[in-house]
Amino acid sequence: MSGLKSQALWLLFSNFFSAILQIIQISVLARHLELHELGVLAIVNSILMIAMILQDMGMSSYIVHKQNLTRNEQSTIYWVNFLLSLFAGLLVFICALPLAKFYAMQNLAPLVMFASINFLFLGSLSQYQAHYIKSKKMVLLAKIEMTAKTISFLCVIYFIFYTDLRTSAVIFGLIINAMCRLMLMSLLGEKDWRPLFYFDKGLCKDVFKYGVYQLGSQIINQLRTQLDVIIIGKVLGSDSLGLYSLAKDLIMQPLKLITPVINRLALPRFAEAQNNSDILKSVYLKGTAVIVLFSALSFIFIYIFSPTIITLLYGSERMTILSLLPFMLLFGMLRPMGGLTGAIAQANGRTNVEFYWNVIAGIMVVCVSLTILIYSSLWYVSLVLSLSQILITFMVFPFFVKPIVNVKFSSYILNWLPVTITFTIFVYLIYNFNLFVFPFW
Repeated sequence: MSGLKSQALWLLFSNFFSAILQIIQISVLARHLELHELGVLAIVNSILMIAMILQDMGMSSYIVHKQNLTRNEQSTIYWVNFLLSLFAGLLVFICALPLAKFYAMQNLAPLVMFASINFLFLGSLSQYQAHYIKSKKMVLLAKIEMTAKTISFLCVIYFIFYTDLRTSAVIFGLIINAMCRLMLMSLLGEKDWRPLFYFDKGLCKDVFKYGVYQLGSQIINQLRTQLDVIIIGKVLGSDSLGLYSLAKDLIMQPLKLITPVINRLALPRFAEAQNNSDILKSVYLKGTAVIVLFSALSFIFIYIFSPTIITLLYGSERMTILSLLPFMLLFGMLRPMGGLTGAIAQANGRTNVEFYWNVIAGIMVVCVSLTILIYSSLWYVSLVLSLSQILITFMVFPFFVKPIVNVKFSSYILNWLPVTITFTIFVYLIYNFNLFVFPFW
């Protein structure tokens, strides 16, 4: 247990460190870029998030799921992943011009084309990362990621202040980060993790059978996650999207801190307990309770101090962001639960259930999100985020949780609903009685 606590602390520190660097970077961008440039970056990020799923196709989690793989089998999976990454990069490059025309943003195409270079490294990177997670070398992995993040962050800041690069500086940072991580992971990893020039066609069938469901489910999951950005960019334009993306970033930063810790700690342990339903059930329920409570406390703190946070990060001229935050908070609080349910499906090889659930969830989110076309307002888009997440949290039980974990509905609902109701009451009280901490300067 002490080993688990040590890993958790290191992962929390690593993600907290990365989050701080990300927050500083966003702060610099918010003060030096125009809103429409921030909107363009939000669209580029959405495109990359969707394309990154294509380059992995579940290969990395397959390595964790299969407890014992020969080096030849590992090499086959590596080369499949590498080729998928090249394909994803090519697809992003080809789609750049059509996307620029769709959004009527001329400066979008060169940014997307430039970002496609990142996929040269991502395929190899995800395989090495999977080996670190499987062998529970999360502390070393955390140190590698902190080092790479620091180097890429310093490069972005330098480009912003001392060159004419603006939005391109962020893309440079992504590529530098991927290069550094790959170099360090390959140098510090075990030698038998390095691929051989070997390819087994027979293994591909089992790998793709596992990966195709995860590919489909994650693409649908990302599409519904990025749907708000896609719609705002088209309907309300890049300026509105830039403002919305700043507000959403305040919500997403804690999620970026929590979710990787959940995945890296839960995935290997769920895989070990996949044949013991009692242990699996216990780990899932305890994990859900801890995640929801931690998430609720984090977002209450953020909301109370949001005027000060907004002023520090974005400047007082961006204070209109405060009006969007209360509508997004439930989304942020409930979202981390999805990381646990996804991890338990991947660890147990039940990616088909994950796929079917994401299809259902995707349909629900699309139906709710299409109302944005009728009522095009930023506060309503923010509200749709939370409404969709509440609906998903209820419906995930019969379609996803019960088939895999087989817990009672009462046990599941009591794990998060009381905390959610209390959280909503606190948000209302803070909003209604203006219980914010404003900057004193």
